[in-house]
Amino acid sequence: MSTKNILEEKIHVTSADTDFTKTLKPSALINMLIQVAWHHAEILGFGIDLLHRENLIWMLSRIHVKVHSYPCWNEILSLSTWPKGIRRLFYLRDFEICDSQNNIVARATSEWILIDIKTKRPKLFQPENNIFHQNKDKHALKNEVPLLETIPSGFETFCNKVHYSDIDLNQHLTTTRYIDWMMDTFDIGFLRKNKCKEIITNFLREIPYNETVDILRSKKDGAVCYDFTFRKPQESKDFFRGKLCF
Repeated sequence: MSTKNILEEKIHVTSADTDFTKTLKPSALINMLIQVAWHHAEILGFGIDLLHRENLIWMLSRIHVKVHSYPCWNEILSLSTWPKGIRRLFYLRDFEICDSQNNIVARATSEWILIDIKTKRPKLFQPENNIFHQNKDKHALKNEVPLLETIPSGFETFCNKVHYSDIDLNQHLTTTRYIDWMMDTFDIGFLRKNKCKEIITNFLREIPYNETVDILRSKKDGAVCYDFTFRKPQESKDFFRGKLCF
């Protein structure tokens, strides 16, 4: 750890983190970012125990990741993260991942909200605390996480149901499974030849245990990016919007 407000951790890429190509899965990459963010919140004094006493919980709202290379099984990575200010109700946090030669593997920016457990509404907590603002000009990715639009028409539809292996401690679809579900829509031959270079997610509503979800996927002609919308069958209200670029 170089300073209190910048956390650096070493991460070992295990077999559970990799796919059939022996390289890091996109969902495992996202999981690494989430876990180090939780750890840093604890160090800074805004961890689960303190927030629960205030009837609050952290929730990831949006994240944008740009991947420069995919590390392999058994590599050691260096992951750095820091808070970089508050915009409206969003607590901002950036990340950088480097390999053992200090080459950039990935950069990310994210937006988190604090949810009141009783009211289920966003709430600010100690917004003037200097911890959140010391690194407001330090950017892994400078721009805000893009706001994605729902898919209007011309999409393919896939279907999944939320099972035990998909849920978090709140019995909702856990964050990494959104990434897995998007990746699962691609043929293995496509994934053998193409690596995901960019991930954008907008989490809109929680998806509960046992829910059936339609996954809508759209691709513009000639583009290397695929847009996703998750929603209930026969409904137009979105749970989630995502984009994967290859």
